Amino acid sequence: MCTDPTSSTTRRYAADIVAMHERMSYRRLLEHLPQGELPHLAVRGDGLVTVAATTEQLPHRYVLGLQGFRLAQYLQLGWACEETLHRSAGFCEPPQSLHPDDVHVLTLSGRTGRILGYLSITTSADGDPRDLLAPDRARFPVEEAHGINVFTRVPAPPGVRTDQVRELKRFVHARTLTDRAQRLRVTLELLLGAGRTLVAVEPVVRVLVGDVEEDVALRHLLLAGLDVQLIEDTQPWLPDGDLLHLAYTNRGEVKPFVAGVPDRRELLERIELLETALAAEDLFEAAGALSGALQGTTERVVA
Repeated sequence: MCTDPTSSTTRRYAADIVAMHERMSYRRLLEHLPQGELPHLAVRGDGLVTVAATTEQLPHRYVLGLQGFRLAQYLQLGWACEETLHRSAGFCEPPQSLHPDDVHVLTLSGRTGRILGYLSITTSADGDPRDLLAPDRARFPVEEAHGINVFTRVPAPPGVRTDQVRELKRFVHARTLTDRAQRLRVTLELLLGAGRTLVAVEPVVRVLVGDVEEDVALRHLLLAGLDVQLIEDTQPWLPDGDLLHLAYTNRGEVKPFVAGVPDRRELLERIELLETALAAEDLFEAAGALSGALQGTTERVVA
């Protein structure tokens, strides 16, 4: 429980963890990955490298590093509890929460090896496919936090089971990334990596879930052309002992979403549009054209 977040010892510990992860370099990551088996890999002429890899494909030390990068950004945003971290002597988000086939998409600087942006595409905790309305199926993290089964509010297409649903989580940029053009480029690279991941993984992903702030991550989903159904008026909550419970108290209203995934042909068309935008001289103009071409939509659903 974050009873004394202003403790100098607690603040210093959290600051040391952030500083440690800011010094981390992932320049040699590709040397330790099965490059022919990755869902996505893009090495750009400007030095940016974007890679998508499953938890299982990543060496354990890199898994810890990615979990640490995520935590460091949340600490700086005020969404992770410094006292809980200090009390547990932690240095990263618990890796036990990951599944072997979760996909981690990250963009890094090839020159420094520093991570510039990250998102994860996570699987269900159920080992076998389950009916989405089964009362005893494992809940996705968004459902646990908001206390609902999202599919009782937004029915999935007929026949979709848990293994065809993925949760988008932790879409974050490095807090050191302040250049607007570079930030937009990293956003587009992550969206491209997510798109190629959805084309690559089996079974075919038909539905995405997660939660978003309307003026932040929702814009990324709309930029990708998704038709997003937002579930209104939930009461998200995590126990005080959870490292990330402040993510639901120290930021704006966070709403669960459900979004259908386009079929393979349409996904490939969107991937081509993203590649075209990333190759443009004027990235902001290209992003505007991309948004106009894809035209994602928002529909609101009562909880």
